[in-house]
Amino acid sequence: MKALLHYQTALLLRSQRWLPPVLFYLGLLAISLDSQSTLGSQLGWNAAALVPALAWLTRALPAAEPPAARACLAAAAGPRRPQYAALAVTFAVGLLLVLLASGAALLTCKVPRGTAGVTVLGDGLAVGLVCLLAGSALGAVCVPSLVRTTAGAAGALIVGSVLLLVFSGSPANAAVRAAYSSGAHFPALPLLIVLPLAVACWWVSAWAAGRTAATADREAG
Repeated sequence: MKALLHYQTALLLRSQRWLPPVLFYLGLLAISLDSQSTLGSQLGWNAAALVPALAWLTRALPAAEPPAARACLAAAAGPRRPQYAALAVTFAVGLLLVLLASGAALLTCKVPRGTAGVTVLGDGLAVGLVCLLAGSALGAVCVPSLVRTTAGAAGALIVGSVLLLVFSGSPANAAVRAAYSSGAHFPALPLLIVLPLAVACWWVSAWAAGRTAATADREAG
């Protein structure tokens, strides 16, 4: 698995498919940072912006792999493991973005003193994790093996991101809303909901990738 993670990381960097979603996220972050925002509300914004950005990035990495390379990798490592590695790499990039955005918020926003500041930061990071899992889940079900056309994937990513952030039953919406309203509220229930959802979406994504690889092998044979 370590070799697969290295391969997917190198593919992401060399293809430069990470640039548009990461720059999109950094742009949303830049326009929101100011000294007037509270730490809790800024962390909530950072988390919300991560949903479409990470979903886009999660879709982009599998789309960057040439079909021949994908077939060779599936034959060598199995049909599903490369997909899990790709999802893990993009999830790690999203986690790095959460940490960087949280650091920027600490430097520019009003931070409560003492233990209150630590509590708000911890709860904000948990909100970021909820949105990270939600964005990863959305991107996982929009990969090329499930949504083949670029236009279809773009539409699914936009609609899915809007629903995750606006629909009141969404764990991402609940976590972000709590961050804005109270500034310090650990999203225990949203985490309990989004975690199995993300696991299920990852499994479906890997299953679809394996099925696509098997179909390609039959057609080649």
